[in-house]
Amino acid sequence: MTLFKEPIALEIVKNALSTIAEEMGVTVVRSAYSTAVKEGGDATSAIFDGQGRLIAQSTGAPLMHLSSLRPSLQELMKDFPPSQMSDGDIYIFNDPYRGGIHANDMMLFKPVFHDGRLAFFTTALIHVADVGGMSAGGLPANATETFQEGLLLPPVKLEEGGRPYGSVLAIVAANSRTPEKVLGDIRAMVAAVNIGARRLVALAERHGLDKLLSYTNDMMDYCEQRIRQEIQGLPPGVREGAFVIDDDGVDEGRDFRVQVAITIVDSSLIADFTGTDQQARGPINASVSQSMSGVLYALRCFIDPTIPMNEGCYRPLKVVLPEGTLVNPNPPAACNARMATVMAIIEAMLQAFSRHYPEAAVAASSNVQVYTMNGVDRSTGKVWTFMDSQFGGVGARSTKDGLDITPPLIFSGGSVAHTVEALEMEYPVRFRSYRLRQDSGGPGLWRGGLGIQRDVQILEDGQLTARVTDRCRRPPPGIFGGQPGKGGRWVVNPGTPQEVELPPKVTGYPLRAGDTVAMLTAAGGGFGPPMERDPRLVLRDVLDHRVSIEAARGDYGVAIAPETMTVDDDETRRLRARADVDGKESMT
Repeated sequence: MTLFKEPIALEIVKNALSTIAEEMGVTVVRSAYSTAVKEGGDATSAIFDGQGRLIAQSTGAPLMHLSSLRPSLQELMKDFPPSQMSDGDIYIFNDPYRGGIHANDMMLFKPVFHDGRLAFFTTALIHVADVGGMSAGGLPANATETFQEGLLLPPVKLEEGGRPYGSVLAIVAANSRTPEKVLGDIRAMVAAVNIGARRLVALAERHGLDKLLSYTNDMMDYCEQRIRQEIQGLPPGVREGAFVIDDDGVDEGRDFRVQVAITIVDSSLIADFTGTDQQARGPINASVSQSMSGVLYALRCFIDPTIPMNEGCYRPLKVVLPEGTLVNPNPPAACNARMATVMAIIEAMLQAFSRHYPEAAVAASSNVQVYTMNGVDRSTGKVWTFMDSQFGGVGARSTKDGLDITPPLIFSGGSVAHTVEALEMEYPVRFRSYRLRQDSGGPGLWRGGLGIQRDVQILEDGQLTARVTDRCRRPPPGIFGGQPGKGGRWVVNPGTPQEVELPPKVTGYPLRAGDTVAMLTAAGGGFGPPMERDPRLVLRDVLDHRVSIEAARGDYGVAIAPETMTVDDDETRRLRARADVDGKESMT
């Protein structure tokens, strides 16, 4: 590894840049109007150099956002070459086929000049409340083209020389059901990129711009070298994996397969997705930037997690994404539910690696369940709408149980569930329960993490748009003999004569005042044979209400006396011996 001449100064500058990015991120979250941002932190801020290379990002920034900002900035510079940019300019766009994610994820870019020289870009990305489309909130579960998902903006100027282009904001507002929130979110991003620009200019004045840029080059080279060292430690050769997605919300009952072949050559990793199914009619397609995020995340699961995240991390990767497939769709394919494919990429790569690293293997996990509710305020006549994400369980690991109620893997735990009180204060809803889903974790030597049941009652007439992104009809599978976790569901008015089970993906379902929607999230798969689980761990799960007495007996072969809540060792041995005999007979 190259030895850098000024390691202490390099570390100081790295932390200074990270702090600037974090201040930008805090500014966005504290200033935003959308509930998903100010309560759930669904936003990212980052710093790029004048060539469009990633330098630093806000804490908790998901790779999905960072992997979008990188190619989006390159696309921006195609339409607006740096020679045509001026101090005070700000640009906005969201096109998923030019680096973006989906219509609701708006991006801002501000070129930062020092002594007349383009030195950096400050950027921000927010999931805004609503930019039109066929459903309020912009996440139609049955969209068949991106035009149905909301307003699409190519790279356009939002401000020139510090002066706002009011016409752009007017276009965005005219296409939104909640214009006040969308404009508030955009202003929050403007504040973030501006404060980041001021901090970068001050840092350049302190160190000198050339010296500062030299440090950023060293930071990228350092991360590249660290990643390459880690890849060199992986066994060379080819390994394959695959994961099957439930459906796309349009072709009900149809499976979609993501296939990957991973090749380690020297210090590079090649991920080839040849063999992946053709793009879907429904919105589960993932644009190139999103597929890249899944690949990098899966790799980072097997390397040193202390390696910082910047441009150097992408250099050792070569990714083959065949055109017209789930992982690289042709426009105008819909893509608002791309989490299904991104998580399938991760699971397929984890599966491929797990055969060579059983000590680091993990069973399949839940995916995010997202819903939006909307209605019309009776006193003002204005539309109200909010998005809420529900999380489930992580798959069991080779030495531990899976985690309960955790964001999807690609979020790296960096997202949080929205607080019940915040939603109740802003919208006509009441949350009636929020609890672990007993017996949902996949049985195994190590148990899968549990999902949740969260019941929300709507107090006025409205609509529900909901999607179990994946893992409903096909729940998260276990590995090495572990059993699958429970799949996700949506149920309206559970336990009443009006109970209705909704399909996994539904758009604009009418709700009457007083209706309750139960959200049951998927749970992680199990690891290893359930009959080999320590009976004392099963008892602990029963006492914690994670596993019922009946499931302890049926799934794990552990008999628990309900009167004393202790393990009946003799009966447990008989149950497990009988299960062993039954298993051998079924194999013959």
